[in-house]
Amino acid sequence: MLPSIFAQAPKRALPLSLNGLMADVLPAQVLLQPYRLAGLDMKRLQAEDALRPGTRFAAPVKVDFDLTSSGVWTGLPDGGAVWKLKLEAPVGSLGLIALYDELYLPPGSSLFMYSPDGKFVEGPVSPEQISPEGHFASGLVPGNTAIIEYYEPAASRGKGRVHIFRVDQAYHRENLKASGFDVGSVLGEELGFGTSGNCHPNITCPEGAVFEKEKRALCRVILVLEEGTGYCTGSLVNNARSDGRPLLISAFHCQDGYTPMYSFWRFDFNYESKECANPAEEPLLNSITGCRRLSGYQKTDFLLLELSRRLPGTFKTYFLGWNRMNVQPSGGAVIHHPRGDIKKLSLDRDPIPIFQDGIQWNNEVATPAGHHLRAQFDFGSFDIGSSGAPLLNQEGRYVGQLHGGSASCSGAIAYFGRMAVSWEGGGSPSSRLKDWLDPAGQNITVMDGFENPFNSGGEVAGMVTTETGDAIPGALVSLKSSNGFSTEGITDSVGKFSFSPIPYGSSFEVSVAKTDTPLNGLSVSDVVKLQKHILNVELLSSPFQWIAADVNASRSISTMDLIQIRKVILGVEVEFKSVPPWIFVPAEYEFSGSAGPFSGSVQIPQAIQVQNFVKDVLDLDFIGVKAGDVNNSANPNN
Repeated sequence: MLPSIFAQAPKRALPLSLNGLMADVLPAQVLLQPYRLAGLDMKRLQAEDALRPGTRFAAPVKVDFDLTSSGVWTGLPDGGAVWKLKLEAPVGSLGLIALYDELYLPPGSSLFMYSPDGKFVEGPVSPEQISPEGHFASGLVPGNTAIIEYYEPAASRGKGRVHIFRVDQAYHRENLKASGFDVGSVLGEELGFGTSGNCHPNITCPEGAVFEKEKRALCRVILVLEEGTGYCTGSLVNNARSDGRPLLISAFHCQDGYTPMYSFWRFDFNYESKECANPAEEPLLNSITGCRRLSGYQKTDFLLLELSRRLPGTFKTYFLGWNRMNVQPSGGAVIHHPRGDIKKLSLDRDPIPIFQDGIQWNNEVATPAGHHLRAQFDFGSFDIGSSGAPLLNQEGRYVGQLHGGSASCSGAIAYFGRMAVSWEGGGSPSSRLKDWLDPAGQNITVMDGFENPFNSGGEVAGMVTTETGDAIPGALVSLKSSNGFSTEGITDSVGKFSFSPIPYGSSFEVSVAKTDTPLNGLSVSDVVKLQKHILNVELLSSPFQWIAADVNASRSISTMDLIQIRKVILGVEVEFKSVPPWIFVPAEYEFSGSAGPFSGSVQIPQAIQVQNFVKDVLDLDFIGVKAGDVNNSANPNN
């Protein structure tokens, strides 16, 4: 069974097919028939990559997969179900990436993508990973075969939405060579976890100890383009307001000449080894999907993006400080993701001069003299996928981003577009930095780094029960913050819910909802009890009974309510049209008025407001009322 509350994904979670618990229920992988993907046009890829070398590593194949017309569903003993889809590309494909243009995961559900042998598993996908538009890009599953597995619990059956419109196939030099093409100018190397080589030391080696804060600003960027998929590196940067606005800098050339699909771009934070040695198993990471372009300038190769949502506190992110002064750094560090691998470190311990010549790049772009800094590393190097990585000066502040250069394992030379020039850029907000990093025009030249204001947080919890104290399991609990943070979960078997961590300093509201059959709890006894109340023979004694009786939401109890309840009992109406199946009232709410809970003009609240959250709140309790059930006979376990 999966846990009922998904405030944070568990470590090393596995899909049900791989955890051994459902071996007697779920079909074996060998019995799952694959969907065979079309092959790639290698001749076309070679021609395109010769013109735009260095970014794309996977090419697209259009598909149309969803939960109703594709894959295989298997029912589970607990009432839930698992949907599985097996993808198979032609032999020679190095990996598969699935792109979703519609993805909604209801509370308690989970989505994984993994290799058939179970050695590579990505997931479960968390709500933070899905863009506001419902878009999502998976990571690269190595090899030519991958399985997508979606679990939906009984309480959420039929509510999930999964649509895959594209699968990108990774390719490289050997794919083209096997097809008989000249590979001299083609990208041509494996990318992803574990592929960056021995001359790239991990950020967690002793030399990286002084960058404990700065490294948390770095992320791997998965660029989703109409033409395919690529890797680059990006970093969060602070702005003069220090408000945690998710501004991220990368390299202009990462998307130059392509057609970016920004709502699918994926930003992987904390993708690093825990030790100096390379890990045998891919580390866990935290992802955000979606962004919008704010500005960019080809001559200094900067690209400024705003992520689709603020960074959750669970990511523990940091925003880099910066220095836009027209001076050369006395030394520099670069934290990056070469080949899309885990986080690495390179150092130049000597002064880094302003390069006084123009540069002719291999994509036929020429940049002017004085627009770049030139570093020669004496520790580490860089590679494909490192583009966009920040150059940090001797104070750990951003002064430029990696454009390119001559990579080698000894004395690599790299060029960085200068922030001092990017500040004014091309002279407009869409081609410079100053409008975004100094929005009030304070003429700031040096800015300190800043901890994500949501890095620290506490627990929010409560119970959901009936008026008589019976637990209400399977209810949907929603927490929505004024700063855009939101999360959902479902109550467990004893009616409890819990969210953690919720950012300190935030304000939010918590509400509850539950689906049910309209007839649950409704009988002739309710009709008789309501008739006595209307005739003033025997009044309803509890304010919650009044709420249950008011099925037309008129804030009164009348014959109209009685008629509607009768229609539902007799099957004339299938549901109450004016009220939901269950109404939830904060348990701490105090009813007033001698004429019943509807007296006066005050509306009965159906959510709990929390202002300036500064410590754990563990008593956000709700009382649930089944519509029409005035005698409290409904079964809350439905």
